[in-house]
Amino acid sequence: MEEISMKACQSCGMPMRTESDFGTEADGTCSNDYCINCYQRGAFTEPEITIDAMAEKGGAILAQLFEIPVGNAKNFCREQLTCLKRWAGREIPVCASCGMPLARDEDAGTEADGSRSTRYCIHCYKDGAFTEPNLTKEEAVAKYAPMMAAHLGMPVGKAEGMVAQYLATLPRWRE
Repeated sequence: MEEISMKACQSCGMPMRTESDFGTEADGTCSNDYCINCYQRGAFTEPEITIDAMAEKGGAILAQLFEIPVGNAKNFCREQLTCLKRWAGREIPVCASCGMPLARDEDAGTEADGSRSTRYCIHCYKDGAFTEPNLTKEEAVAKYAPMMAAHLGMPVGKAEGMVAQYLATLPRWRE
């Protein structure tokens, strides 16, 4: 199976790495936006599901994988879902360095000419350069994991794995 540029399902957030992860359109072609679990033959598999029910499902998976208290995992999942096309009504880009949603103009970093960056957030990018240009992926994991662990009430080791997995999907850190 052909490896493709990683995308996230715009309904549930599941990483879609290979062609078999993608849902299908009515004509049988791969969906550009949705995974096989959420979208088949041009329609949502659960057309009536609410964002809260989707957060319940995703939160249960996150809780099990990363030892996050279930309530925290569901809240985190719901927060993430609000940035996806199915729930936001539009695809909200994320920072290609840290993954922060670029939902508002003020979330964006700045280019050298002062214009708004379309790729990076205000925390990672200013005046056309990274705010921490020498930051390695390993250092980013070490920096972000304790914050994630504290925020979600999860073990730091599990947070390190979660952050490392996520950063690997972002353009700045792809190997």
